[in-house]
Amino acid sequence: MTIDRTYPIFTVRWLAVHGLAVPTVSFLGAMTQSNPNEQNVELNRTSLYWGLLLIFVLAVLFSNYFFN
Repeated sequence: MTIDRTYPIFTVRWLAVHGLAVPTVSFLGAMTQSNPNEQNVELNRTSLYWGLLLIFVLAVLFSNYFFN
């Protein structure tokens, strides 16, 4: 005997993926435009911490895919 289960449409994973995808798509136009500012970009310790935090959060969100 099988039990039919229903799952919610909006899961935490769905919200995380779309929460990252929507800003990425919306900023693609802004990123592809030419930049008249010729200043160099400084990558400091704060940028490193933000990048590591982003990688850690994405690893936690998608760990189910990595370890399955």
